Amino acid sequence: MRGILYNKEKHFEKCISIWTDVGWLMNGQEKLANLWFDSADALVGEHINDVVALALAHSGTFHHAAHSQDISFCVISAVTVALHGRKLGFAGRLTAELLARGAERGEAFAGLGMFEQGFYDRLGFANYPYSRIVKFRPSKLKLSGSFSSDPIRLGKENWQDIHQSRINRFRNHGSVNLPAVITQADMEINKKTFAIGFKNENGELTHHYVVRSVNGEHGPMNIIWMAFQTPDQFKDILLSIKSYGDQIDIVSLPEPYGIQFQSLLRKPISTNRQSADSTGRKAEIRTGSWSQGRILDVEKCINGMNCIGEECNFNLILTDPIEKYLNSSFKWRGCGGEYTVKFSSQSKAQYGTTAGLPVMKCSVNTFSKLWTGTTKPSMLPFTEDIVAPSSLLEELDKTLILPEPSFDWDL
Repeated sequence: MRGILYNKEKHFEKCISIWTDVGWLMNGQEKLANLWFDSADALVGEHINDVVALALAHSGTFHHAAHSQDISFCVISAVTVALHGRKLGFAGRLTAELLARGAERGEAFAGLGMFEQGFYDRLGFANYPYSRIVKFRPSKLKLSGSFSSDPIRLGKENWQDIHQSRINRFRNHGSVNLPAVITQADMEINKKTFAIGFKNENGELTHHYVVRSVNGEHGPMNIIWMAFQTPDQFKDILLSIKSYGDQIDIVSLPEPYGIQFQSLLRKPISTNRQSADSTGRKAEIRTGSWSQGRILDVEKCINGMNCIGEECNFNLILTDPIEKYLNSSFKWRGCGGEYTVKFSSQSKAQYGTTAGLPVMKCSVNTFSKLWTGTTKPSMLPFTEDIVAPSSLLEELDKTLILPEPSFDWDL
């Protein structure tokens, strides 16, 4: 069983049926789905002469704080199995094959949004850190002041400007940029979606936020992302949201990277307590890990890193569970193997071990956590299957000084 390259003439209608049956698509959205399928590296799975699975990947870029330039990124953007095709192994195999195809294109790191903890671990993925969804009363925002420019409403017809503003946003460690078709789909998939944005004196959209829906006259309002470059632009967005306070009871949004949103609110703890029994209007902060990432190419991920800590050298014996999902037709069958790794101002990884160096043995899942800064090296033995001298892990704590990563894009 191997994935088959998606062919629009042969597979489109079947794939539309799959997405419709599982609730991913509603009537009238076929054109949007066609755009999504055509823009992706797409594989289908067939069983008894019937298409029962569709998996999609898109290419983007990944920002690592220790790299001077973004590295290539593969996002698994959709994995869908028909209701009558479940438990036949298609989801795992098609995902593995998309990763192999991405690696063979030269992509170094991969990510996805998971439907449940554990499934994609078998393909080498590891959790990204917790992210938070904040639900708050806009009237409780503490800030005051005036806009830098008048806010404007933007619709799906403005998706190109919105995408460029999104690409130009402040980039944090671990963030990704994805193709324009992703933004276009996000703006078109729901008729209630719109954006509020701000332009500079040259007419360029510099910052914005996107509203997926306002459920009724008094909300809740669901903001799915915001894009800004400076503190003043972030303040513009908050002032705009605060202005809804007389009408909208609750606003929901992803907490921006590096910002503790609770500190921007008046009496957040008592507000949460008082709203605890309010159906659909509860003020709260929801925390969880919904994204995962994994290394596809060890050398590309390490070579060129500028680590600000002390130099650290070791041998890495890496295992990759994805190999059993890929047949011999793929040149790339995971990134397991033996490497010599140097983390320094001129980091380097190369095949083969070097006598006399300490040894680390772990899976690509675990090493991906270390490389992204998701977990401090010395803490890995508490949750991961890793064998390494404690002195090496403590040394790596001082070498890999990285902030927590965030994709800053809903995968």
